[in-house]
Amino acid sequence: MGENQNQKGSAKAGPGFSKWSFRVLVTAIMALIAWYAGQHNVTAQEFNEAFASIPLTAILLAIFFDYGLDSDKLYDKMIKKPSNRMLGLIYAVIASAVFFFAFLWIITGNIQAASAASVIASAVVALLVLMPNTGTSEWILWLWIAETLVTSGKFLTILPGVM
Repeated sequence: MGENQNQKGSAKAGPGFSKWSFRVLVTAIMALIAWYAGQHNVTAQEFNEAFASIPLTAILLAIFFDYGLDSDKLYDKMIKKPSNRMLGLIYAVIASAVFFFAFLWIITGNIQAASAASVIASAVVALLVLMPNTGTSEWILWLWIAETLVTSGKFLTILPGVM
């Protein structure tokens, strides 16, 4: 089956955007996150604390958003499912960027005063949301549970304190 055909065999409009192209994009985003962490000397412990301090309700919102992106239900409601595959990717990246800034605001309450660790934690959540086929496996929740266990629940929060 060709790259521009779905499982039912119908052709997609627009340029073929291969899985390799998407992987290159995700790799570039991961490299940017790692570079930012290195430039700001973010330690693993700072990341653990920042991720563990994400409120449970925000994690549930991220899971819902991730499921919506992966199942195309959110795209159908937002954009009426673009026929051009490249346009669909652009919409996903824009939605993830908006989600990154919204999530950073939920975590910190003030984007301008965000710590580097909070930026990295928000970027990881946005990247997990952007990655395909993660919405049905709750990877964000499992990572949050792991970080909460690592920090002994010291940063456990149910509702965000954003005003």
